[in-house]
Amino acid sequence: MMMKIFLTGLILLLSACSTVQKTNESKGAYYQDDGPHAQIDIQLDDVKDAIPKIEPINNNTKKPYKVFGEKYVPMTKIIPYKEKGYASWYGKKYHGNKTSIGETYNMYEMSGAHKTLPLPSYLRVRNLKNNKEVIIRLNDRGPFLKDRIVDLSYAAAYKLDIIEKGSEFVEIELINPEKYNPENLDQSSFLQVGAFKDYLNGQALLNKINTLDFSNEFDSKIIKINDLFHVLIGPIGDNITLLEIKEKLETEYSLSVYVKKY
Repeated sequence: MMMKIFLTGLILLLSACSTVQKTNESKGAYYQDDGPHAQIDIQLDDVKDAIPKIEPINNNTKKPYKVFGEKYVPMTKIIPYKEKGYASWYGKKYHGNKTSIGETYNMYEMSGAHKTLPLPSYLRVRNLKNNKEVIIRLNDRGPFLKDRIVDLSYAAAYKLDIIEKGSEFVEIELINPEKYNPENLDQSSFLQVGAFKDYLNGQALLNKINTLDFSNEFDSKIIKINDLFHVLIGPIGDNITLLEIKEKLETEYSLSVYVKKY
């Protein structure tokens, strides 16, 4: 019964998203009459980012599902994840409705929707046109338009300056609340030892890396960026150590290794 209600809601959402007023941007459109309300009791400039905290993943959002014949397999744990694509937003047409995890959607909070990331979870979203950045809490599924990777609340879209265009090219990054440190946002150096379309191939290389003699000194992980799973070692703060490990991997294990900043 819950799945029927969920899918019905998705169909209504998609139907609403198909009625848009086009702008001059081929990728941009905003939803007619979708926000904001005529009077609001909040200053959007004062809305704070979501603060990442450890939360259990909602059991109702862990199962694979289909929308219009497309199958989606949700992630069931927090792993490093990055992606670039178009963000859109949804506003007062859905304000007060239930999200996929049963919460009430509030367009004036920093929230959003993703097709497969864990719910709830926290996402850093950066507008690649103006470098504005926000942190949102994911509590819903969507968007299901082909070129969109994330749906933003009205407040989040306002902070990123994409209200008028309706959509914008962004980079999203899943935040691990256990490692989140707002005071340490500088890029760190990693060694990329592989990039694969198939996650299992990346996992096989990661397992091999974890057997090497320096594996206890540095973390190794898989990060999805766009359509590829990148196998990384690090962060490594010391440049001399970074280059020594790079040379060792290339000469002793015949790996193609690249220094990356994330």
